[in-house]
Amino acid sequence: MLRLTLHLVLAANFAVSPVAGSKDKPASNCRNPSALYEEGLKDYDQKFTKAAIEKFEAAHKCSKNPLILYNIGLAYKRLYDTEQQPDLLHAAKKALVEYVDAIEKDPTLGADPEEVKPVLAEIDAEIERIRPPEVAPEPEPPPPAPDPVDPGKPKRMLGIGLMSGGGALTVVGVAVSAAFASKGARLHDQLNGDGGIYEQLEAGGCGLTQVDDAVGADTMTCDALRSERQDLKTDGARANGVAFGMMAVGVVGLGLLIGGAVAFAQGKRATAEWESSQRARVRVLPTMGGFVLQGRF
Repeated sequence: MLRLTLHLVLAANFAVSPVAGSKDKPASNCRNPSALYEEGLKDYDQKFTKAAIEKFEAAHKCSKNPLILYNIGLAYKRLYDTEQQPDLLHAAKKALVEYVDAIEKDPTLGADPEEVKPVLAEIDAEIERIRPPEVAPEPEPPPPAPDPVDPGKPKRMLGIGLMSGGGALTVVGVAVSAAFASKGARLHDQLNGDGGIYEQLEAGGCGLTQVDDAVGADTMTCDALRSERQDLKTDGARANGVAFGMMAVGVVGLGLLIGGAVAFAQGKRATAEWESSQRARVRVLPTMGGFVLQGRF
């Protein structure tokens, strides 16, 4: 450990005036830095360390003499030895590092920086000793295991979709086809049935064209019957076309319905096999002491 008194006296010789070449000028309202420094020495000797630090820092602020930093550093270190506050130790290191930097840059200050480095090494060792241990971050929990996947579910869902769509198409196709087929049958009866258009044409002496009309036939009546005949034929052809088209839709729906039922059955079978493989296979084995359950749970 360095002897404090020798360096305090050395610093005192420089505390009375600013260091040559300092760019910082003392504040205009500063007290006599020499007097401040002397008061700090007395406080330090009487163990009034906090008061000594205040006087040394005030003297350094007013004089800009870097040698006083040594006194400040040692005073903070002694205060740390009493109060064990880490910030005091860091303040001591800061002052002493600035002191070493200053005397290394200006050899005319007449101080040896090597004398202070053991104190800095002691401070560094103490800082390292009191440094809180690093807390390793808690490892992230492993991701949850994925739920078992039912291999038959996609086919079952596909089967349900196909059966739903196919059933709807089948119902709509059959219903609409039946409705238009019935309409076509009614139109056919209106043309060819008893009292239909063809019988009315024949009874009125009307032909399929005016040239074919019998002598004395009412041309206007015949034209009206021929026009109605054409409309019925057109409507009948349209009704039959729609009926056949919707019947085709019903057939497609029926195919989808059958395909969906097959897919659903395959998916259900795959699901049953998968569920069976997931169940525990347990065997009861007799032993000397009783029974043991053995298997996969």
